[in-house]
Amino acid sequence: MKKLLVIVGPTGTNKTDLAIRLAKKFDGEIVSADSRQLYIGMDIGTGKFPANVKLIRKEGFWVVGGVPVYLYDLITPDKTFSVAEYQQLAYKRIHEIQVRDKLPILVGGSGLYIRAVVQGLKVPQVEPDKRIRAKLDKKSLNSLLQELEQVDPKIYLKIDKYNKRRVIRALEVYYKTGKPISSMAKKYKPDFETLSIGLTADREYLYKKVDDRIDSWFEQGFVDEVESLLKKYKSTLSSMTSLGYRQVAAYLDKRISKEEAIKRIKFDHHGYIRRQLTWFKKEPAVIWFDIINPKYNKKIFVNVEKWKRE
Repeated sequence: MKKLLVIVGPTGTNKTDLAIRLAKKFDGEIVSADSRQLYIGMDIGTGKFPANVKLIRKEGFWVVGGVPVYLYDLITPDKTFSVAEYQQLAYKRIHEIQVRDKLPILVGGSGLYIRAVVQGLKVPQVEPDKRIRAKLDKKSLNSLLQELEQVDPKIYLKIDKYNKRRVIRALEVYYKTGKPISSMAKKYKPDFETLSIGLTADREYLYKKVDDRIDSWFEQGFVDEVESLLKKYKSTLSSMTSLGYRQVAAYLDKRISKEEAIKRIKFDHHGYIRRQLTWFKKEPAVIWFDIINPKYNKKIFVNVEKWKRE
């Protein structure tokens, strides 16, 4: 059976760096599982740039540290991209890599994207409805959550309650079809064998790592990136309300200082890390490695090599 290596974990665990090393060792190619890295022009604040790695942008993919990376730069920030669309495109790329007798490595921190691919979720293929979305988007997140709890209590218990875009999507599906999205999310068995590697660490350690990363974003020109995007796209777009981008937009609009923007970005990322840890710890069959352990890299390589031989 064909194989798929999966690397998951919260922000700050250097998943892409590990994936690059594994790809070089085991003749692999990377498929991104990040719901923000698919936006064109959103580079620095989505972590597309691993430290000290050469980048080459090609037609349809990037080459990062000498390794092809797929599913970056799929759409402009004013477009929408559903989990169902991501799933089918990820399967296409995974199959293409397998046909070339290479190892596909699925890497990212977007839990629903990972689950859709690995567990074979039958994601509802319901077309977006701009009228419904616009109406829902005017409501507060708390109001939307109360509404979702009434119409689809099952998905309410599972959904990321800080992600307004996903809450709106769940309500949109309900109001468009008359059926709760939870009743449509069935599963089928993908035609590949997976090994799921999870990277983790003490929260305070991860907080410090992500704080340092955010500081480096501003040194790389994060403010200029957001300013350039805001010349083309509205700050109210779902993409532009992503972590980091909305705070810098507020700074550029002179609603907060630069120092306050950085402080808020770090604080919100800490919360995101906690939510990612909670999500991924519930995922089945993930083998966890603490990145603070100096031998974690060696242990992962041993596990992957054994799995590949089986």
